[in-house]
Amino acid sequence: MRGEQDLIRTLRTAADQVEQVDLARGVAARRHARRIRQRVRMALAAAAAVAVAGGTTAALSVTSSGAERRAEERWTQADEQWTKVDEPWPQVEKRRPQAVAKVPARTAGGAAILPVTALSPAEVLLLVAAPAKGKPSRLDVYDMTRRTTRTLAQVPAVKGKDGPDSVTAGPDHIAWYVTTGGTTTFWAVPRTGGTATRVATTTGNVAAFGVTDDSLVWSPSNGGVLRVPLTGGTPARVPGGDGLTLTSWPWAAHRSGSGSPLANQDRAVDLETGRSFDVRAPEGTRFLRCGPRWCAGELNGGLTVRRVDGTGATTLLLGLRLYAPRAPYADRYVLTVPKTPPQTGGGPLAVLFDLEAGTTIGLGEQRPGTLGTPIAVSKSSSATILHWDADAQPPATCAEKTCAPMTPGRKEWTVLNLLALTR
Repeated sequence: MRGEQDLIRTLRTAADQVEQVDLARGVAARRHARRIRQRVRMALAAAAAVAVAGGTTAALSVTSSGAERRAEERWTQADEQWTKVDEPWPQVEKRRPQAVAKVPARTAGGAAILPVTALSPAEVLLLVAAPAKGKPSRLDVYDMTRRTTRTLAQVPAVKGKDGPDSVTAGPDHIAWYVTTGGTTTFWAVPRTGGTATRVATTTGNVAAFGVTDDSLVWSPSNGGVLRVPLTGGTPARVPGGDGLTLTSWPWAAHRSGSGSPLANQDRAVDLETGRSFDVRAPEGTRFLRCGPRWCAGELNGGLTVRRVDGTGATTLLLGLRLYAPRAPYADRYVLTVPKTPPQTGGGPLAVLFDLEAGTTIGLGEQRPGTLGTPIAVSKSSSATILHWDADAQPPATCAEKTCAPMTPGRKEWTVLNLLALTR
């Protein structure tokens, strides 16, 4: 697990991706927004006709002032209509209070606690750092309903580390790995708890990993997909996985061009069935990332989404942009930020776009005079939570993309359990 300073740097990096632009509002802006929506409706209708006739994705570009800010946009896949909903973006705590919890950021002894993922609509997996490097860390489960915590398993100590590098949850097991000196060791424990089992040891770094009902699967940093039974054994390459990177088992993806982390994904492959899709992003798209059903990327500074198989392919620009490049959370939710967020507070830290329901909802709240507290962005494909430090004191200004250090609140995390959003 990264240390607290690394976590702070990660959150700061996420914050740097939020472009701060003046938010113009008022009567004239609202009239301008209505005109834009009328043009967008006509363009979407034309795009739908082109997609049906030619089987291609049509890209739309909409540019406006801060009037593009909309509270909750609704998009219907069937007829591609936009419906205006009252401003401002509804806060998740008010709209879905059952999905939000306050989780301690430290133990009574001062050890850091990091939320990892949701295990159910009411349970969140926590990683409790070791009290000192080289000492055991542990996995806890926080019950959002009862507001209680129980220990799931001890994480074996590793010299020079205060916890694992990454943790993921599967159907029946929780797994993690630790990389030291070019060697990576994988561990697993049943979701019901118990003693951790060493599953495999391999060389090199890990780009992505997951756990199925009977195996660990991962992609090394140089590509390909490997698999080993949870009972142990020799890792073997998954047929059809060469040149791909695991996204969410059984899916893996290929990236265009040189395979840069910033390049678009251009092919999605189901490694169990061999089924594959060419993902054709509109020209100018960046950072396109796909889950089993949905892809999200950035186009002309805005948000573009489409289905991975190309059906109903549509580009939406809602006055939002990606918060950070990654596949949709739970293959449904895209973390975004308004293209024109307020510079002096009063708006959300981020906006969560539900691709299935076609709605948006605000996360957190900016404070006047600050740049906002960053949302922690998980690289794990299995992550089904978002969390942030609502008590942190962010810097007021940044110069030349360099921000003053953020002062963590170190009291508690605000955790959004995505599995509880649709209850």
